[in-house]
Amino acid sequence: MARLLLALSFVPFALVACGDKDGTDPDAFPEANCNDELDNDEDGATDCDDDDCAEAPACNGGGDSDEPDPELLCDDGTDDDGDGAIDCDDSDCATTFAPCTWPKAMDMSARFNFDGQTAVCETFFGDLEEEISDCVTNLASTLTAAADLQGCTACDRVFSGGVTVLADSCTDQFGDGGSPAPSSFTFGFVFTSENSRELWGKDDTSGVWSKAIDLTLSGTTWSYSTSDRVNVPVDECDNSPIDVGLLTAIFDFTDK
Repeated sequence: MARLLLALSFVPFALVACGDKDGTDPDAFPEANCNDELDNDEDGATDCDDDDCAEAPACNGGGDSDEPDPELLCDDGTDDDGDGAIDCDDSDCATTFAPCTWPKAMDMSARFNFDGQTAVCETFFGDLEEEISDCVTNLASTLTAAADLQGCTACDRVFSGGVTVLADSCTDQFGDGGSPAPSSFTFGFVFTSENSRELWGKDDTSGVWSKAIDLTLSGTTWSYSTSDRVNVPVDECDNSPIDVGLLTAIFDFTDK
């Protein structure tokens, strides 16, 4: 009798371990993979159509295998939800602030307005005055995203484009002191949020990138403006450098 009771005590454990060896009882082998398009437990129901998958994450609570989990990582090069669309090609990423929402091109304008004044040069023989004329330089460019970051490891994207000179009277106004308009622009951008961007520039001498300005969003245009006094060194003037006027620079960027 003792041996019989001992043998019977092992029966439940044996049933749990072995299950239904002939595969005729689907309850013995519940659907374990709910996103492989296979009827793993051979009960006639596949993936999310199987009651075993009612709580599986891939089924969003159960019911429809055609509705996978939404794409959550939009810049990893992987079709995370298995719907055939990767990253920015997946509609799940359309409203996510990720690389697929960043612009691939933008229109830029740079305007430099100089407001001249009467410059006074103080000398041993007395003061000399000269009227400094106003001048304007307006530049435009269509910037496109570069294939790489061009050494700006902190940037999200680097954009470059040729420059069109719309107006330029300041180069002539300042003579040797004026710099000719550049033939191209290259800028780095950090897309910190939907309403915040950083503009980065590269030092031509050292090749080092650094943050230049924070851009402000107004409508659909990202802008920055600044005004500074222009002081020109004149060796013959005791009060050198001479204040010759106010220079205002305005930068606008509009995504395309």
